[in-house]
Amino acid sequence: MKLLLTTLNSKYIHTCLSIRYLYSSVKDTCDSYIKEYTINESLDKIYADIYEKNYDIVGFSCYIWNVEQTLKLCSTLKEANPDLIIILGGPEVSFDSLNFINKHSYIDYIIKGEGELVLPKLIDSISKFKKHIEIDGVVYKSNELPPYSDYRYNTHEDIYFIENKDTPPIADLSQIKSPYLYVTEEEIENKIVYFETSRGCTFNCSYCLSSTLKGVRFFPLESVKQDLKKLVVLNAKQIKFVDRTFNSHKEITLALIKFLKEIDNGKINFHFEITAHMLDDEFMKEIKEARYGLFQFEIGVQSTNSKTIKTVNRIDNFEKLSVRVNQIKKYGNIHQHLDLIAGLPYENLESFKKSFNDVFALLPEALQLGFLKMLKGSPIKSQVELFDYRYRNYPPYEVISNKFISAIEILFLKEIEEIVDLFYNSGMFMLSIEYIYINNYNNNGFKLFSDLLAYKNEYYQNKTLSRDDLYKLLHEFYSRICSDETNKIKELIRFDYLRMGRNRVIPLFLRNDLSSITREEAVAWISNDYIKSELGYPNSHPMEIIKKIHVELFEFDIIDYIKTKGNLKNHKAIIAFNYSGEKDFMNKVTFTGGLYEQIKN
Repeated sequence: MKLLLTTLNSKYIHTCLSIRYLYSSVKDTCDSYIKEYTINESLDKIYADIYEKNYDIVGFSCYIWNVEQTLKLCSTLKEANPDLIIILGGPEVSFDSLNFINKHSYIDYIIKGEGELVLPKLIDSISKFKKHIEIDGVVYKSNELPPYSDYRYNTHEDIYFIENKDTPPIADLSQIKSPYLYVTEEEIENKIVYFETSRGCTFNCSYCLSSTLKGVRFFPLESVKQDLKKLVVLNAKQIKFVDRTFNSHKEITLALIKFLKEIDNGKINFHFEITAHMLDDEFMKEIKEARYGLFQFEIGVQSTNSKTIKTVNRIDNFEKLSVRVNQIKKYGNIHQHLDLIAGLPYENLESFKKSFNDVFALLPEALQLGFLKMLKGSPIKSQVELFDYRYRNYPPYEVISNKFISAIEILFLKEIEEIVDLFYNSGMFMLSIEYIYINNYNNNGFKLFSDLLAYKNEYYQNKTLSRDDLYKLLHEFYSRICSDETNKIKELIRFDYLRMGRNRVIPLFLRNDLSSITREEAVAWISNDYIKSELGYPNSHPMEIIKKIHVELFEFDIIDYIKTKGNLKNHKAIIAFNYSGEKDFMNKVTFTGGLYEQIKN
């Protein structure tokens, strides 16, 4: 039997964890292969690539982002080769599987839930041409009802669709082979690699599929360490932990944090979902000493409305969370990504604005606006009638409205999400947006982005915005609301612009005659041993260094402002942007600088 395990990732840079687990589970028992595609590729080309390899069995991992395209692909493959056996697995087919296989009769088998121990048994049964598949967790087609009990079924046109009883969660995760037993550097290098140290969650949030399984199970720590070290050696760009709460077990979390610091190769980044209010002092001490950019935290706030939090069975303490987020921010070495969800119970538009303002006041590196999804199998689906939910009946099942928030208000928040992504989460305006918020919109970040949205809709409604357009838009916007500080915001926007990378020409609206500097002055300044060292070229000649950097004079002391977040002082500053060096973990070029008077000394 020739088996292909595959999926359609959302982006090329992503990798799929589930099919690697499955590949490791069957690699020694059949002629198996693994291949990843993306939802952005031509389905015709994917179909041709699979069909031409003459597989006997193809297994697809299905998620909300790929299930519709996967089904089209499966239908085409089955038409081309009726003898091809198609297996589906993943969260998008693990619920209501019986109706799903009935509706899509070109699917031969569905594996519900965890498949690492089920797939080898299924492949063995298929290879032995067994008529009835008495394997827990399997849904399949048959011309007759099976002789065993403990199954459900329905029928259509003389075909029986059989759903065997569910498999319990795998209690001992040491039974599962590592997903990275056979991985190569070609698969991993410069990719986002997904990883888990545990399964399950300590919480029971009603909008999450993890709430359907109680308790947390952990993989053996030494096996976890071995795999992580291997992935770092293979030059993964980022290792993204999919543990629902990475810090749910204090001792394991500390052991892993210390280990990740030990195997740091100077460029790897580890991303975790954490619960900030559970962080203790010992954990904080460990991360404080970590390399800049080594760790990245995703913190799910979701809402600061206490009634909302209680209704969705979430346990949180925003006051404690805020203390820890602010503490981490002061460390200056960790990217924090905070999440909100629109469409939750008891969260009307005004309540959501408050939640937004509460979270934005912490000034995380990113604030993600998500929208409630009525996922198959999630407990919140039982509350559809109670809260009058309207939602899309196709992936990703996003909420359209409920009794607390209208469809037009949800659409408004969709526009706010876009503006927040463009002007905040993109990192393109790190200094300028923060300055505008602190000085003009203190404690009302939602109004800042609402006003930006209104300005964009009035003056740039039908225009496809380039990067330069976005900088121009922000400059015009601030010039209108605070005309007496036009020079300050122009200088901050120019700094943000230059940190994004080398540009052939600085736009006219960002130029300033007062900030010109001669090449001779720049070379003289670069000749300073300290500046050469700061730029990363301690032994290079200034005339060589000048080719790799860009030196700019600013009317205000931006370096002091970055360090102190105090007043923007009217002192000229000289700043060098290093365009040939490595960018930081937020994809910004490094820089160094000081007061202009220094070059005269």
